[in-house]
Amino acid sequence: MMGVTIEVVGLEMAAPLAVLHTACFDPLPETPWSETAMRTILRMPGASGIVAIPDNGVPTGFLIGREMADEAEILTLCVAPESRRAGVAQKLLNHFLARVSATRRVVLEVAVDNTPAIGLYDGFQFHQVGRRPNYYGHGADRTDAIIMARDSTNIVP
Repeated sequence: MMGVTIEVVGLEMAAPLAVLHTACFDPLPETPWSETAMRTILRMPGASGIVAIPDNGVPTGFLIGREMADEAEILTLCVAPESRRAGVAQKLLNHFLARVSATRRVVLEVAVDNTPAIGLYDGFQFHQVGRRPNYYGHGADRTDAIIMARDSTNIVP
């Protein structure tokens, strides 16, 4: 696993996180979030973020989630293309899930063709609970999203 520390995200990180989000999602069907969008999302009630920072100090991945009542939602999880397959996403997910352990259920959406992410979430005992047709993309280039959930009462140790 890549040597990174996980830190809480503040609004001052909106610009570098927007750059990283673009690097992660620009060629894919999801629309990258701008710095303004990042600030708006981080200000939503219950929203918080964590970032993976390697020794060089440049963010290599982040996760933004939101907690509401007895449920949490992962709004985005992204890792820089050059840092993928090094355990960064696992470390971010572990940190987030440990923090929301009292939350009964965690949900997320993922593009149906994002096989690596679906495999990651399967490994964390998320399972498909729904589908959003034509959720990601622009114009005719649309992709469905799978809705996945993890219910902490059914987690196998």
